[in-house]
Formats: sequence, C-alpha cells, structure tokens
Amino acid sequence: MKKSLLVLVAASMAPVAFAQSQTVSFSYSGLPLPILRDDANVATVASIFVPRALTVQSVRVTVDIDYPRPGDLNVFFFSPLDTRTKLLERNCGESGTLRNIMFDDFAPRRYADACPAPGSGGSYRGNEPLANSQGQNAFGIWTLAVENNGSNDFVGRVVGFTITITGTPAVDKPTLSSQAIVSASSYLRGDVAPGDLLDVFGLGLGPARGMQASAGNLPLSLGGTQATIGGRPVAIRYTSSIVLQVQLPYDVPGGDQDLVVSFNGQQSDPVRLPVTFTHPGLFTKSPMGTGEVAAVNQDGKVNSSTAPAPAGTVVALYATGLGTLSPNLATGQSPPSSPLSTTTQQIAVVIDGVFVPVLFSGAAPGLQGTYQVNIMIPGDARSGLRSLTLYGNGVASQSGVGIWIN
Repeated sequence: MKKSLLVLVAASMAPVAFAQSQTVSFSYSGLPLPILRDDANVATVASIFVPRALTVQSVRVTVDIDYPRPGDLNVFFFSPLDTRTKLLERNCGESGTLRNIMFDDFAPRRYADACPAPGSGGSYRGNEPLANSQGQNAFGIWTLAVENNGSNDFVGRVVGFTITITGTPAVDKPTLSSQAIVSASSYLRGDVAPGDLLDVFGLGLGPARGMQASAGNLPLSLGGTQATIGGRPVAIRYTSSIVLQVQLPYDVPGGDQDLVVSFNGQQSDPVRLPVTFTHPGLFTKSPMGTGEVAAVNQDGKVNSSTAPAPAGTVVALYATGLGTLSPNLATGQSPPSSPLSTTTQQIAVVIDGVFVPVLFSGAAPGLQGTYQVNIMIPGDARSGLRSLTLYGNGVASQSGVGIWIN
C-alpha cells in the first residue's frame, strides 16, 4: 500500500590543484517519531539539514528504528534533490533488527541477506546503492522515510538516524536548495506564487555582513547579489551570505521555473520551483508562522489578547502569496495608496469554520511583497483566540493561526 509522504584547472604546464576530501556527520536531533499500523496509511519522515556545500563522493546512513518485525517496513532515503534510495522493502520477515544498523555501499553483505540478530548492529548494503546521490551537492535536507506496509499488529518508532558524507568542497559559488526556500510569512516550503515574498537559505549568497534594501522600491541588485526566476529578475529586500529575502515578479509564468542566484559574478546551479496561482501565507507574531496572527484592529491597535477585535468591526490581515494584481505592479515596486492594486484571484477567509466578509484584498500600500486583506468580524463571533485560515483560489494558508476576538 503506497503511503503519502515528504576542478580547479591550472593553465597549461602549471600544476593542477586537487580538492581534499572531507568527511562530515550529522544526526537527527528531534524526538522519536511513531511508526503507525499499516491501515493508518501514513509514512514516518525524519529529516536532517546539512549546511555544507560538498560534492558527494559517498554516503553512509545509520538508522535506529525500534520496531519488532523489520519485514513489515519499507525504508527509503532521499537526498536534497529528492533522489530516492531504497534501503529495505519488507525484508527479513520476523527476524532481524534495525537498531543501530549502518547502511554502507562498501559493506560485504546486504541487510536483506544477513537479517542481523537483535543487539548485533553492524554494517550492511541496502537494496539500492547510496551512490545514487554521488556527484550531488550535500547542502540541503536529507530525509529518512519509514512506512509500515505489512501489519496492523505492531507499532514502533524512529528513534533517530545519522548520515556521514564524504566529498570535496563544492566550487566557490552560491549554493541553495529548493528545500531551504520558504514563504516569508508561513515559513513553509513548496509552491510559490507571482509576487511571493520568500526567504532563501544557502551558502555564499551574498556579503558576509548582511544588507537591507532602503525604503521605497526594492532593487534588482543588492550588495553584489542578483537573482532570476524563469529568466526574469527578482527583487531583493535583504542579502547576506546565508539568507536572502526576495520578491518574485508578478509576471512570472506558471509551472516549474528555475531560480538562480548570483553573487559577485558567481552563479548558483538552478533550483526548480513550482509556480502556482496562489500560495497563501499569513504573517504571525511568531517568526515560525504559527500562533497569533499579525493583524491590526479597526481602532489601529495590534490584535492581541489585551486588544481583541470587537465583533462587528474590521480587521486588517497581512499575507504573502496571493498572486497577480490589477493594476499590475513592477517587480519590487512599493505599492501606492492610490490607485490600490487588488488581487485577481478569489480570496476568502474562515474564522472558527465560518466564512467571513472580505472587504478588500490587494497590495498593502508601502509594503513590497505584502498583501492586505480587510475582513469584517461577524456580530455573532465567539470571543477568545479563534482559528483563522486564508484561502487564495481555494488554496489554504498555514494551519495553527488564530485571531483574538472580543
């Protein structure tokens, strides 16, 4: 049953410089994750972010999976480019263990042939070679996915895993990954939309000392950093060596588009991003995109537990990813207060499971890459911190956001 997831070359006659191989290890540091029964139809996913730009020569993976019958499990490993390596696929039946087992392409035996006894540990080859990711850049998110595909009798847990990567330092150029590009509001990765405001994490993206764009229109070049998506220039609000904040152009075409970052003339490899009509995200008081919404009540006060929005009043929400505007704005243009640019996609807001009136939806004046959505709090709305969801063209904003109502 399928589960749903997540050379340096010198001039002629001169000596050639060879980059020295490096070996680094990183471990999953979160809480143990449950492995559910087969009929739950859920895969367990654990991830490790590798902040090193190495060209991969080899990878080893050590897993610590507490489950009584390995033969029920499929175990997959994904590189930052989503290259999948099948380590196990319902091997070893009722025997074997996955506690502190290393998968290594150079091990003498396959795990599926050895079926090691509990407590034995050891190093084994997987069903497919980890060399699948050879030559890729190590920077980004590596993922272990475990699915119970054979039994409703047992549950277990992924206790942890460690990856050990050997590689050579990547060429000195900007390095980024699609898995390290997130919405500036919701902090979620995935689809992007025309006009979207994004945080791009990577290495060598800009100057060591960060630079913020001055007030007004956002520049297309800042501190030696430039970027394009689908060949169109991207506006830059902030640049540093490890993070950019950029606004996509409103005329970026839909479908998969390549994002490229340049710094001081050195260009990154392209990173493919899926562009959709909308990808809504609400700004919150938390930098992680959850909790209390960042909203302004009708009296000008910031919405909070001590300043809840009275029923029957107007509240201004702030968002990203609501797509194209009319009249359109140039890339990086600071939205004027007149004429107002309104969204062209259908926008809806739900509070406590009920649709509420949307009075305005468009570019927030003076806030590049930010949308303002004015809503009316219903007269019969319940008081307290109530759940809030914004929809753009039927696509929902992040979960876990609330608004205070009196």
